[in-house]
Amino acid sequence: MIGKTNEKKYAFIIGDIFKSEAKHIKENWVILLMCFFIARQNIIDEIFPFAIVVLCTYCQAKGSPLIILTVTILAVLSSGFNFTYIIMLIAVYAYFFSFRGEKKSILLVASYSAMVLLISKTTLLMADGFTGKSFMLNVYETTFVFSSIILINELMKMIAKIKKDGKVHIHRIKREENADESIVSIDNIDGLNKTIKPGAEAEAATSAAEEKTYSGNKNIKNISDYKKTKFLNIFTDQAKLKIKEQLLWQNIHIKFFEVLSSGKDSVVLSVTVKTEKSCEEAESAVELIVRNVCGVKLKCVDRVVSSPNYYVLKFKNIKRIKIRTYTATAVKDGSEVSGDSFAYAGRADRYYTVLCDGIGSGVEAYSESNGAVDLLSKFLYTDFSEEQILRTLNSILMIKLGDERFVTFDFNIIDYSSREVRVYKAGAAPTYIISSRNVDKISGKSLPLGILDNFEYSSFKKKIEIGDMIIMVSDGIIDSIGLDEKKSLDRYIELIINKDPQTIANSILSYAIRGQDTVMDDMTVLVTKIG
Repeated sequence: MIGKTNEKKYAFIIGDIFKSEAKHIKENWVILLMCFFIARQNIIDEIFPFAIVVLCTYCQAKGSPLIILTVTILAVLSSGFNFTYIIMLIAVYAYFFSFRGEKKSILLVASYSAMVLLISKTTLLMADGFTGKSFMLNVYETTFVFSSIILINELMKMIAKIKKDGKVHIHRIKREENADESIVSIDNIDGLNKTIKPGAEAEAATSAAEEKTYSGNKNIKNISDYKKTKFLNIFTDQAKLKIKEQLLWQNIHIKFFEVLSSGKDSVVLSVTVKTEKSCEEAESAVELIVRNVCGVKLKCVDRVVSSPNYYVLKFKNIKRIKIRTYTATAVKDGSEVSGDSFAYAGRADRYYTVLCDGIGSGVEAYSESNGAVDLLSKFLYTDFSEEQILRTLNSILMIKLGDERFVTFDFNIIDYSSREVRVYKAGAAPTYIISSRNVDKISGKSLPLGILDNFEYSSFKKKIEIGDMIIMVSDGIIDSIGLDEKKSLDRYIELIINKDPQTIANSILSYAIRGQDTVMDDMTVLVTKIG
């Protein structure tokens, strides 16, 4: 009986894989055909870099179906048997298959593919007889593969952005024509593509539509009542049906959908889905659509992969806490701009603050620090963890800044649901966390970003409560206070902890400058108040 059960289980899995591959071929046969003809092209001496480029690009964009490995191998075989390239294609595909469902950095993908090619070809070269000409040819092929993967990825992003902008424009026109339909249209945009973020014109059109609808409905007494009526009650069958429909547009099939209440004003949602998308993509789609349909902000707290393409997801509502950041800055005398750059914003279930200091001062330091902050802000829209973001950022800055240039990095993440702050430091000045009980000073010993490839950062976690404050300062504040032996930032902060956040920021800046004829370095103070 056990043997028969296992046979049925394996037969089910194989059958499921076969159906998935057949469906993928049906939907993408034109692209696969193009990939075949591109992959079979070779350069001098039967070099097939296009096959590896096609395999990596396709897997990065559409996952890792077996058909693309088959197509690229057949392409190489059609131009002449080359055992080396077949092995390399299998090795590259194994990387994507092993980490399927995970978000992969294009730099990591390109580097891995290029290294597989270089190591394999160089090993064969040493076995057959090493020559300088053959080795340079291997280096050229490796460089070609690395750069082609990155360039094609950037080109695909550009095309996707153009398409996205076009969709937003079309729907904006529809909203202007029909106010009632416009509200439905914007929901549909969010449901179909989570990356679409309406600009100022789209927001203005939506507001106009709301006002028109509000004015035409006598049962609604004010605009706030209208905004409440935009959303459906998550417990109703109508809401469940709309959520299922919008998920179906994204090829996510709801197999089980149950809404539970675990307490006052709390929501627990259990969903079982079937999809070819990754588990992370399914989570994001459910969270986005539930927020658009019901106005409830959810976060996935538990997940189970029951079988291939089947996920059991559990969500809870996010209760956001009010967080604000207050600033005080001073520019070095003689400089046009500050070399310190900072940013703060809320992202779904978390709030972040970042303070970056470029080496020196002036325009060059500003360009370096501002570029690092801008890169971080873009990474926060991805599914990367904070650790992955910092390591990727370090690699990019090493290439961008070159030798003898670096930036210090101070990065805080506040999680709304866990009420926890995570502090990451790379050569940055100390951070102070003020609570009702005491003042915690957090210092890191790590090097700045952009110096070493084997990058190690300092990190710290702490529970926070309503009323707590987080103080971040740049090196200019610390260095200026350190010039006077009578001054101590630690003691001064303890004296002003009962002040409001803006007063604290201004006071620290004034304390650092006090007694000096000139401002000798760029200075920045960020005070973040929780609640």
